[in-house]
Amino acid sequence: MNRTTRIIQSDISAALKDAGLPPLKWYDLLWSIERHGGRLRPYELAQDVIFEQSNLSHMSRRLAAEDLIEIIEHDGDRRGKVLQLTDKGRDLRKRMWAIYGPLLHEKMSAFANSDGWKVFIDTARAQAASD
Repeated sequence: MNRTTRIIQSDISAALKDAGLPPLKWYDLLWSIERHGGRLRPYELAQDVIFEQSNLSHMSRRLAAEDLIEIIEHDGDRRGKVLQLTDKGRDLRKRMWAIYGPLLHEKMSAFANSDGWKVFIDTARAQAASD
């Protein structure tokens, strides 16, 4: 199951890259902030997306450099930060979903009937054998 999950993520990542869009992990961060009202503390984001804190800090700085989020002080505390989604970040997340959503639906549709799991396992085995 882990292998097939990685394959699905790889297929979606490739489609995003082909469309000139950023990595799938960026989508997760943007969507998490958006789902929580457009503002989130870094530790809350880390819990929501289950990323390592060091990876999250690096990606947050990268998203801020691209003007997709703003990193602002929390109530005047220089150590406390809030990540705030920008309009540009919200627009990018929606463009990414236009590719990600349909592909995810397509990949997961195999599970819609009782034979879905068999197809899933057979496909994973066939892909593993071809690697």
